[in-house]
Amino acid sequence: MSTLTAPAYPRPFATALLLAAAAAAATLGSALLLGWLAPDLEPMKQRFIAVLALAVAAAGYVAFRSRDVFTSGRWRGALLAVPVVLAIAPFAGGIKDVGAAATAVILVGYLATGVYEELWFRGVIFKALASWTPLRAAGLASVLFGLMHLCNIAFGANPVVTAAQVVGASCSGFGLAALRMRGSSIWPLVLIHAVSDIALQLGDVSSAWRWGIMIGGDVVLLVFGLVLLRRRPAGGSASPGEVTGASAGPGHREEAAGSGDRVVGIL
Repeated sequence: MSTLTAPAYPRPFATALLLAAAAAAATLGSALLLGWLAPDLEPMKQRFIAVLALAVAAAGYVAFRSRDVFTSGRWRGALLAVPVVLAIAPFAGGIKDVGAAATAVILVGYLATGVYEELWFRGVIFKALASWTPLRAAGLASVLFGLMHLCNIAFGANPVVTAAQVVGASCSGFGLAALRMRGSSIWPLVLIHAVSDIALQLGDVSSAWRWGIMIGGDVVLLVFGLVLLRRRPAGGSASPGEVTGASAGPGHREEAAGSGDRVVGIL
């Protein structure tokens, strides 16, 4: 199993902030550019185009600068059970028929979102914090992940709902960060992230249930992450297969429509 190589970052905090700022600048820049080039394009389609470009950019950065993010860790089935159940929960009521075109946009858009956000926040940024303790690294990476969602306002998201989303994304991000710390490969996290967002869009559940699933799932993932990190071996040593400190790796929700089903943006 490959592990994340210890990065030579003399200032992990500043590096993490710089990387998060770069992601925010790229997101906001894409919103401004698309708004200028295609002002009549629907916000959802603008987000779709933006997130595809951001996913390609993140994958390219990792390929050239942090390739071990692709290969470190492994699929840890037992630990993945909780987030997988939470991700597919909205499908308990069935699948909504929104049409083939809209379904395709949702599937491709949220898969790209999973690739972009996991590679960057549970990959690149988490690697920059490799010299930190697990709790500190997971905490900062998750807060930065949550704050990143403020960029959705540039795509027309409701500011109040987006603020709530920042909190929820920070909580869920902490759970995914803990999984990364406990040795999970980045790829199951990408899939869990994507499926979670897709299910919240296509799951045939009421608005009340959707909100309950979102809020409850975020709380569960926060507690889940705290439990995982507290169960690390004494002295900070890693269990077999764990992404560790000489290696290391910690680590969207979108807006809901106020009067009905949750309208999930792509970023």
